[in-house]
Amino acid sequence: MPADEQTSCYILRIQRDELERQLYAGKSLYVGIKRDWSRGTKILFVRKADAFIGSGAIDRIVDLDEMGEGERKLCLENNWYGKLLFAKLTRFRPAVPVQDTPAAGQNPLMLHGASIAGADVSKIEALAPVRIITL
Repeated sequence: MPADEQTSCYILRIQRDELERQLYAGKSLYVGIKRDWSRGTKILFVRKADAFIGSGAIDRIVDLDEMGEGERKLCLENNWYGKLLFAKLTRFRPAVPVQDTPAAGQNPLMLHGASIAGADVSKIEALAPVRIITL
């Protein structure tokens, strides 16, 4: 489903290799930033604020009160308030440099949690020479 202007779209920064592995292996990501997350929300993942590594479409949001004790404790220790579960993930190979995208003019440190137009998401996805899709 192509991203369009009616779909909420955001950018999330993936800071560590461990979080990137968790994202693609478990199709989930813990979040500490609150946005208008909902089913179908499109997310672009940026690594170290310099390259887009992929995208995803949210399937479900798991709140703290829906988690088991161990997972809830992990969230509280890391200041996360929930977990995003993805219906579909796409990995870009190679990663798409932010400087080559419509997001190039934004402050790299401000990309985390930034809203982005659906048309820009589609442009960024089209810049990836290879897209590996996980359903």
